[in-house]
Amino acid sequence: MEHHPYSYGMKLTGLILHLFFTAVLTISLFLLGSMLSKNIFQLTDIGTEQFLNSGYYTKCVEKKCDDLSEYLHLLIKGDIRTAEDNKRYLQYTNEFKNDETNFCYWYQIGTTWYTNQPDTEPGQNFDAEAVLMEAKSMGDYLIYDLISKEFGTDIRGMADYFFGNYNSMVYWPADNITLIIGIDTDLSAQDDLYDASVEYQRLHPWIKVCIFGALISLVGWIISLVYLTFATGCREEDGEIHLNAFDRIKTEIVIAGFIFIIIELVLMLVRVDSNEWEAYGIAVASGTVSVVIDGIFLLFYLSMVRRMKAEVLWESSLACWLGKGIRKVFVKREVTVRVLILFSVHLVICFVLAVGAFYKQNQFVFFLLLLFCGAECYLLLRKAVERHQILMGVERIRDGSLAEKIEVQDLHGDDRLLAEAVNNIGDGLLQAVDDSTKNERMKADLITNVSHDIKTPLTSIINYVNLIKREKIENERVQGYIRILDEKSQRLKQLTEDLVEASKISSGNVKLDIQTIDLVELVYQTSGEFNEKFEQKELTIVTKMPRNPVLIQADGRQLYRVIENLYNNVAKYALEKTRVYVEIINDDRQTVFSIKNVSERSLARENSNAGDLTERFTRGDVSRTTEGSGLGLSIAKNLTVLMGGSFDISVDGDLFKATITFQEEDSPEPKTDEEDGEKAEQE
Repeated sequence: MEHHPYSYGMKLTGLILHLFFTAVLTISLFLLGSMLSKNIFQLTDIGTEQFLNSGYYTKCVEKKCDDLSEYLHLLIKGDIRTAEDNKRYLQYTNEFKNDETNFCYWYQIGTTWYTNQPDTEPGQNFDAEAVLMEAKSMGDYLIYDLISKEFGTDIRGMADYFFGNYNSMVYWPADNITLIIGIDTDLSAQDDLYDASVEYQRLHPWIKVCIFGALISLVGWIISLVYLTFATGCREEDGEIHLNAFDRIKTEIVIAGFIFIIIELVLMLVRVDSNEWEAYGIAVASGTVSVVIDGIFLLFYLSMVRRMKAEVLWESSLACWLGKGIRKVFVKREVTVRVLILFSVHLVICFVLAVGAFYKQNQFVFFLLLLFCGAECYLLLRKAVERHQILMGVERIRDGSLAEKIEVQDLHGDDRLLAEAVNNIGDGLLQAVDDSTKNERMKADLITNVSHDIKTPLTSIINYVNLIKREKIENERVQGYIRILDEKSQRLKQLTEDLVEASKISSGNVKLDIQTIDLVELVYQTSGEFNEKFEQKELTIVTKMPRNPVLIQADGRQLYRVIENLYNNVAKYALEKTRVYVEIINDDRQTVFSIKNVSERSLARENSNAGDLTERFTRGDVSRTTEGSGLGLSIAKNLTVLMGGSFDISVDGDLFKATITFQEEDSPEPKTDEEDGEKAEQE
């Protein structure tokens, strides 16, 4: 099954993928950031697998050198160390104990040597060459001799530490020094270098995963966002842009809310110390927060996109709303100026009275303030009551009570003028309704009188034609004339009778005998009577009706005429050798009868409105070359309405469909079986 690119399922899939890519991207970046903060991740370490060859190892050695520098400063101070200095001194002493560290040092100032090697005495002298050989034998070494201007190391990056732009040697105790460092690369002691190695081996494999995940998720995030940008607001059933309830919120309010929420979330993230979190904790927390932030972003972003697509970005803004409101206010300058003056007077009076009442502690002024506020409250309430009274009067007129009048004696000012205008509108509408009723009555009387006047001479014509037909006239041409006179006189008679009937029905001057009728039986009866006419045009009737009776309340004779008119319309105007579909649906406490056929001529071209077909003298073909008065559908509709039903006609190209609907009245429980077959004779 082919899916529309903008279907609900496709858009939901795009949204889920976008949120997924957001979570993966954020988790990857947070993990990389955590490793960067711990100096585990270096760009130069992407292809490095061993801790001793990594930039992280260099950073750890630099940190040890910084600690050593401060330790030597405290050592040289001796007795002048403060309590805080002694605390740090003991801390560094424990850090550089030979049996608890992989970092060994020999440090010479002048002729004095300092070392963390065991079995040494204070002030003991060392041979620099021997010390250097011992340091090299440990694994990694470093020598920095300012006296002989010698520097050597096999630790990557230490030259930048000593001689780079960020030279740390300015913090060393003296300038005439010799520093030798040896590092046990076996990391036999469990010191901070050992802990750094363990952490590196645990987290470093995730560097490649995080970088690859970040790149892939970034591409997916961009692609999914582009798709959502094109898809938002579009539906598969049409090409229109559809807005939702959120899009009705003023643009400035949405922007302000989005900025506020994002700032709060960012501040919350900034306050979190990632160093206190494990890797899985960082992944879960960052992924959850990123999905929330991205969801808020999509809500804002896609709403803006829909507004721009629908070209309502400005129209839905608060500035536009205020601008329109201000323009409306100042269109009627007289009213606006009056209101502003009254409001200004109100503010001045209230301010003066309030100052006098509360600042001057004047009880009389306080009483005047209360009196003024009470008077304003009374005027506002009276205004509200008068407007409500006018509104109720308008609603009564809207509901059809045109003779209703709004009492204007108790109204004041503009409200009184408005009430009088509404009363005048009611009088005008009532006069228009009376005139329309009189015109309809006059038309009905005219049709009745004219039809009656035509009926008498028409009867004579028909009688004389019948007498002539009895004569044995051998002239074939004269016989043809007589046959035409007979057909046309009968057609004129039928037209006259239909006119009288239509006039009576439209005026409601028809007596109905409402009874319980089986609609299924009535339809079958009518179908049987029209078999011959349908056979002449090779029409096939396809019926779909319930097996059990469908009972409705109607006048049997008039309902038969309605259905007869519909069948007669099909017999006259249906396309030859086509099917006619007749269906009865009994569902939801209502009964629906429908008949469909294909017309000989295009109904859509000649009747732009399907309702026109139920008007008097209207037919599906404007040429009026077929028989009929053009009153059949009009009579059928009016009779159906009089019996409490509804009559509808729909036209789709050449397809004609008539539908009659009645409310069901106490009919038996319908069965599920239906008779769906073809009940017609072909040819």
